[in-house]
This record gives sequence, C-alpha cells and structure tokens, in this order.
Amino acid sequence: MKIKKTIIFILFTAFVLSYCGKKEVWVAKIDGKKITLDDFNVRFEYYLKSKYIQNPEMIPKARADMEERKACLKDMINEELVLQEAKKLKIDQKEEVKNLIKLYTKQIILNAYIEEFIGEDIKVTEEEINKYYNENKSEFKGVDPEFAKRKIQYQLTLLKYDKKISEILEKLRNKYVIEENENAIRPIMSGIPQTEPKQQILPPARIKKEGTNK
Repeated sequence: MKIKKTIIFILFTAFVLSYCGKKEVWVAKIDGKKITLDDFNVRFEYYLKSKYIQNPEMIPKARADMEERKACLKDMINEELVLQEAKKLKIDQKEEVKNLIKLYTKQIILNAYIEEFIGEDIKVTEEEINKYYNENKSEFKGVDPEFAKRKIQYQLTLLKYDKKISEILEKLRNKYVIEENENAIRPIMSGIPQTEPKQQILPPARIKKEGTNK
C-alpha cells in the first residue's frame, strides 16, 4: 500500500511538472486568490526547514510525506483567509503595521545573506558533539543520549554562527564608512524622552549652503 502511494505521488508530481511549462498551476483558491504551485513549493521548503531545524536529516523523508504537504497547504489557506480579512479591514494600512513590514523585510534580507554566505560553512561534526557530551555529562544526567546530542548539535551550530557573523561584521566594518551623529545619539543614550514637544534638548544644526562660508 505504501509503495502504491509513493508511485501515485511520483506520477502526480511528474504530471504537474510537465504541465507547469504550459500554464500556471494553482493548488488552491481563496475567494478567487490563487495559491500557485510555485508558491506552495517555496513555502513547503521553508516549512520543512523550520519544522526540522534541529533534525535536518529528516527533511528528505518529510519532503515525500503527503501528510506534511497537506499540513503545509492547510497553513497557507488559513493564512490567506486571515490576510484577506485583514486587508478588508485595512489593517495593512496602519502606520505601525507598515513599520513592522519594513522591519521584517530588512530581517528577511539579512537572513538570506546569512544563508547564502554563512549557512554552508556551518557544520558540526560527530566528533565535536561527542567531545562536548563527554566533557559535560553532568548537564545531561537522566536525558536520553540521542536527544542530548541533538541539543548539543543545535547549541554548537549557534555558537559557530555567532563566531562567523562576528568575523563577517569585523570585515564589513573595515570595508564601509560608519558615521554616528553624537548630537542625536547622546539624548537617546541618556534616556531623555524624545516626545516632549516643548523641550528642546539640543539647538538645531546650522546648515552650510554651497558656495558660502556660512
């Protein structure tokens, strides 16, 4: 039965891929808004990486699991339902929401940079895991050894990420010119509120016009 399901899945995937070149394929519609196959494939990979962040070796098996695909598609449909309702209520037009969008857009770019230039370099060996485990057995008393080793792998990965990021930031600091406005920073660092309308903390800067000495 399991083999039969696998064959059906492979044939279905092959059919969909062959059809993709001719016409956009959608996997679901919510009030006319399509979730395309491309959308699903991108999201499914992200879904798997997030779910199995501590057990990446399980991703290949999960990728072929129909239940995992159904769960991912259900998440996408639920999100689109809420998104459409939020847009009808113009929640996306609120200033605080726009600010958050800018913030998360920047974070996404940063994460993509890390994935591109750091991710492949971060590897934790079995030898490193065993070494840490043997040197810190008291931390894992009563803990299943396999679970402990997965936790160690995650911790060591984070440590390597931090080290690598520090090295990259040091290089970037030497590459780019960094300027800090002390007049603007000083009141922020001292904890002086910036929203009091009548209190002028610092005098306005004089603007030097081009072609003059003033």
